[in-house]
Amino acid sequence: MNQTKAINPSSVSAGQPAAQPSVGAILWIAWFSVREMARRKRLISLALINLLPVLVVGAIRIWFPGEGITAQMQLASLTYDTFIPFLIPIAAMAVGIPAIGEQVEDGTIVFMWTRPIKRRAIYLGRLFAAQIVSTVLMSGSLVLCFMIMVSEGTSIITFDFLKLYLVTFMIIGLGAFTYSALFAAMGTFFKKPVLPAILLAFGWENLVTNIPARVQELSLRFHLQNLIDRPPAAPNDLPGILGALLSTAFNREPVPKIQSVVVLLAVMLIATVVGIWLLRHKEIEK
Repeated sequence: MNQTKAINPSSVSAGQPAAQPSVGAILWIAWFSVREMARRKRLISLALINLLPVLVVGAIRIWFPGEGITAQMQLASLTYDTFIPFLIPIAAMAVGIPAIGEQVEDGTIVFMWTRPIKRRAIYLGRLFAAQIVSTVLMSGSLVLCFMIMVSEGTSIITFDFLKLYLVTFMIIGLGAFTYSALFAAMGTFFKKPVLPAILLAFGWENLVTNIPARVQELSLRFHLQNLIDRPPAAPNDLPGILGALLSTAFNREPVPKIQSVVVLLAVMLIATVVGIWLLRHKEIEK
């Protein structure tokens, strides 16, 4: 009688070939995964979503050229209010969750398990591909924004603007790598990870970030936004006035930027290690 067996290739028999070197395997899997992601329709949708900042900058360039909205103000506002709270989590979620979870769910990851490749290399290769894809998509959007801004004249290219532009690239890369690592681990653990990921990115993060106290530091969004100066805004409406009052009531020392970088790197490392551990102990019934 045939019995159902759990596929667990962590135990390799002596007759099987030795596992490939991890670095080479990681790069091969990453390249294969990037090519696979490029053929997915969801990548087109994700690219279109990332055109949102480009549309905003284009609208300002066409309809509000003389309103005193400088390129530096536009870039700071887009980074603080669009890239960090919306585009980075969306892009990381779209490619991070299915990086491992999709293959585990449909069972196709078994084909990689049958090769002489360590599970650690499989996980890191798939994760690295997701991180690269999400970073490149948002960076492309940022480059298009820069081209539209420069079309107004090269006078906008100042040292402060270039510094802010490079910081924005760093924030996009750091945010995409951290969120992707977190969502990839969730995709490996949960059978249906989309809802927990949405609750984390747009539930918990929204709730915690708007609390003017130390509890803000429990969100990734806070640490990303801490890396850039918040665009100045006058509290002319009731929510703005209430926000100013709350900020005054809960006055606190600013968090050093280096601390935010360390926190983000630590979360990325921990999420990656947890994801690798989860995959190593994952079994698929067949």
